[in-house]
Amino acid sequence: MSASRSTLDMPTTAMDRALRVLGSPDNQLNIGAVLHLDGQPPSLGDIQDYIAARLAALPALTAWMTRGARHWAVADDMDLTSYVVEHIVPTQENLEQAVAELARTRLPEDGPHWRMWLLRGYAPDRYALLYLVHHCVQDAAGTVRTLESLFAPGIPESESSAVYHGFAQYPRASARTQAQCVSMSLQSMRSLGAWDLPGCQSSREIGFAWGRVPTSALASVARAFGGTRNDTYVGSIAHTLTRWQSEIRGSADLPDIPLLVPANIRRPDEVALAGNRTATTYLRLPGASLPFEQRMTSTIRATAPLKSPTVRAAFRRIGDGTPTWLMRTMLSAISAPRRAPAVLSHVVLRHRLALHGDPVTAVDPIMATQGDIPLSVLLLVYGDSATACFRTNAGFSGLDQIHREWEQTLLSWQSEAVTSGRS
Repeated sequence: MSASRSTLDMPTTAMDRALRVLGSPDNQLNIGAVLHLDGQPPSLGDIQDYIAARLAALPALTAWMTRGARHWAVADDMDLTSYVVEHIVPTQENLEQAVAELARTRLPEDGPHWRMWLLRGYAPDRYALLYLVHHCVQDAAGTVRTLESLFAPGIPESESSAVYHGFAQYPRASARTQAQCVSMSLQSMRSLGAWDLPGCQSSREIGFAWGRVPTSALASVARAFGGTRNDTYVGSIAHTLTRWQSEIRGSADLPDIPLLVPANIRRPDEVALAGNRTATTYLRLPGASLPFEQRMTSTIRATAPLKSPTVRAAFRRIGDGTPTWLMRTMLSAISAPRRAPAVLSHVVLRHRLALHGDPVTAVDPIMATQGDIPLSVLLLVYGDSATACFRTNAGFSGLDQIHREWEQTLLSWQSEAVTSGRS
């Protein structure tokens, strides 16, 4: 724990303060990543010394906040023996279950809200590092910057994977654009009935699973339609959800699929700072079963605002002016069963990571979910692999297998794009 503390001259955001008090004992709002490394596992002391030597460049690892605080506190002196620990995993097959259990850990309340585990024992020449942080401290982009700073030191802030480069010219958002963004946010308060499914009711049990596809599957489909890898990701999740709900509803009309897609609004000068800098953008995609081509074209049309720096600047300005009580009210409202969207996040780790020469061969993300949201997914692209962490509500039958259906959907789409000659 921290031996002493002081206050940083850095304000917390309304999102930070809202996330600090949300969650429950059964559902911690923890995010992070698992780094898989090739090499002989280092000693725990070596990892602790390695992190300690880099704390000065990682303000997010020394920052923490009391509930409702307007500024971040900073731990002036940290005892890393309680923050960097180890966990023995007997076999490779136990690794995912071990991570799922550790992801529910209640992080420190009276000190920086994070922890790291050295996971070893399952192989003589492989090990893993699990980094876990409370969502009030970092969003997915902030987590990526911490990983870069630790395991790819020297990457300039301007080249960080955590930066939204659309703000390079600091675009100005008109009053009309801001009004459109407010309207988009208010639409998320509507009930579409997407989760009013026969035999399904929200549960306190939250599932955890990873789905993995080649990065080329996302890229080839995106090229075929002139979209982005994020378009492919969002479209494939929506497509998988429509198939899932059609199996439950049968021939009944299928409501639209509501999606909450966080958009990065982090400027280069904020890349290493604690706190959330994302806009919670709301999308509606057709709930009816559509052919592959129609699904992609409708998704690209729906995600067009997310590609606009001006729109993101508007969301940034709106977020900066939102009071804490309103942010908390909105986050609570959209996690109610009748209004809940599926939450789809996406980050790209563009730089290769390593520890003492041991390469990081894969990175698996850790996603959080809140309230009665039935599905929350975080996709992380690293090199040739794209891994998505699925958090599913156990009260929705079959949703625990959605990660497998998503894998099959994307591989099928890739095959269609190749055989049609479009990719």
